[in-house]
Amino acid sequence: MNPRWILTLTCIALFSLSCEKTSCQKTTTNTNTKIDQPQVYDSSAWVITSQELESYNERSPEAKREALQDLVNQAAAKNLRLVLPEGEFIISDEIVLPSNLWLEGAGSKTQISLTPGNKSGRNLFRIPTRTNNIRLKNIKLNSNLDDNTGADLVTLLVADNVSNLTFENVTFAGGRDRGTVQIKGLNDYQVKGIQFTGCTFLKAGRTSLELRGTNDVLISNCVFNDWGFQNENSPAIQLQSQDNVNVRIIGNTFNNLYGKQFAIESAAAYVRDSKITDNKLNDPNDLGGNGISGYYKHTLIHKNVFDGGIGNHRSGLEIFGQDNTLSDNDISRGSIAIAPGLKEPGLAITIHNNKVSTSGENVGGIQVGGGCCSISDVKITNNLIDTRRSSGNSSGVVLGTYGTPQQVKQITVQGNTIHTNAHCIRLQSLPNSRDIYISANKLKSGYTWLGVITDTFQNVKVTGNLNELANKSISYSGNFAPIPVN
Repeated sequence: MNPRWILTLTCIALFSLSCEKTSCQKTTTNTNTKIDQPQVYDSSAWVITSQELESYNERSPEAKREALQDLVNQAAAKNLRLVLPEGEFIISDEIVLPSNLWLEGAGSKTQISLTPGNKSGRNLFRIPTRTNNIRLKNIKLNSNLDDNTGADLVTLLVADNVSNLTFENVTFAGGRDRGTVQIKGLNDYQVKGIQFTGCTFLKAGRTSLELRGTNDVLISNCVFNDWGFQNENSPAIQLQSQDNVNVRIIGNTFNNLYGKQFAIESAAAYVRDSKITDNKLNDPNDLGGNGISGYYKHTLIHKNVFDGGIGNHRSGLEIFGQDNTLSDNDISRGSIAIAPGLKEPGLAITIHNNKVSTSGENVGGIQVGGGCCSISDVKITNNLIDTRRSSGNSSGVVLGTYGTPQQVKQITVQGNTIHTNAHCIRLQSLPNSRDIYISANKLKSGYTWLGVITDTFQNVKVTGNLNELANKSISYSGNFAPIPVN
């Protein structure tokens, strides 16, 4: 008899025996499960033993793939938890994960990996459209990057219109040209209800985790290592092309060894109603790939610690958009930059109680400007800003210019402590900028406390600042009307 059929019959027999021992019953699957009412799994487990694994590994890689696919399908159909032992399952092609699958291993010593090859477009696991309720736990998924030379290698590929995915203590390794984990939802067909907790992301040629068109995402207590060694202009987490809504990136550790293009980046679409908090973003070799950048709306970026970096926005915060709060972040070698959104003005931005220390040439501490449109209603309050390690045009706060000048309105600069070798505060904008309020700042060191570079500002109010500089005057680049100081 064909070995493939021997293994399949063995699997079916094992499954039947397991049901007899546990008195399991078939559970009807609700294909209309709502995101807030995930499928309840049967607590029974179908355990594959080490001896069975040894028998399994005697088969060809294709026979192994078919047998593992059969195990996955059978367990999901009965809502059973499929438990794999320690050992490596080497398969020839992708496993398609069905709805209601609970797959669990014995930690990273349980590994499923791809055979070597040079074919492009290979996946290890794939979740097709309209699938829901999948849980992976305590397992390592390895697409075998070293021995797979073809393009577009992906460890886990998720299609659109999928819901309720949970990954707990899963190690994702490999990936070339695309994300190691790639979730490809659409604005109209989102992927909803995604959780990555305690996961590890290793050896990503480009991006570790790519999210498009998602809603209700938690990425918590995960570790991201080794992204960008194939393409250094890649972030660890990329949110792109389609909007991502209610994304919580909380308590993770990023260790940058190759990248120069941020750790978290949102490109060509918005991240909305989200939180990026309590993360550690490390750049021990000062390459500049540990910052947070991109397009955001109504998002909190809070209590993140940036250790090391290149000294500018790539190792700090570069945030475009509206209604965002940047607070209590500790940036040891980077800056904060604020600019308008994709096609909309920038507005309603709060920058509060951050520690910002820059280095390098022409790096301002907090910069507001650039982009397509005006920027208004920005509050810069109670920050500790130090640009003394930077040279050239490296003012503490720059209003109106980030790369290029822009019109700015209704800007409050209050209660900040500023150390610099340049202007503590620099005004340089497009015409018709107005309503600038500068008050109660502690101006500790600098060339001048206020530098007015362009005669483009109206209604500048200066009150109650503590100026400790020897030079108490305002520096003007031309014959401008003087700004009253109270």
